[in-house]
Amino acid sequence: MLYGMEIPSAGGGTSVASMRAAYAALPAEKRRRLESLTTFNGLDDHVDARPEDRVKYGAPIEHPMVRTHPVHGSKPVYFHITKAAHISGMTPESSKAYMQDLLDRMIRPEIVYQHAWRKGDVLIIDKSRDDAPRPRQLRPEPEPRPVAIIVEGDRPRLV
Repeated sequence: MLYGMEIPSAGGGTSVASMRAAYAALPAEKRRRLESLTTFNGLDDHVDARPEDRVKYGAPIEHPMVRTHPVHGSKPVYFHITKAAHISGMTPESSKAYMQDLLDRMIRPEIVYQHAWRKGDVLIIDKSRDDAPRPRQLRPEPEPRPVAIIVEGDRPRLV
């Protein structure tokens, strides 16, 4: 969840890709391969997280690279390239290369939402890739400093 506090006069948009659409567009062979893979994820060292969240979420947790939505059953690709330490059975280096190649192949203009910020906007997303050539200030909520907000839900699974 991002809150637009300071917005540049030009640039600084946020792009969000639909990973459900990306998964659906993959050939069946690629979908099967992804469904067999898991990543190990943890908090980044540079994130300002509460000490109790560091304790609870600090150790890497294994997640499927494709998950099933708990309500409507859709299947999005589910990983964050900077939070995934590695893919099970791969080195960290080959994992990052595989994930980057996958993102490069999957993310196409037709599945991307471009948000042009205005002061006071609130945007709720799962993942984002920012394009901010000029300073801007986006905060999880209007607080004195940015902090990590961890929203808990069901444990990601593939059904």
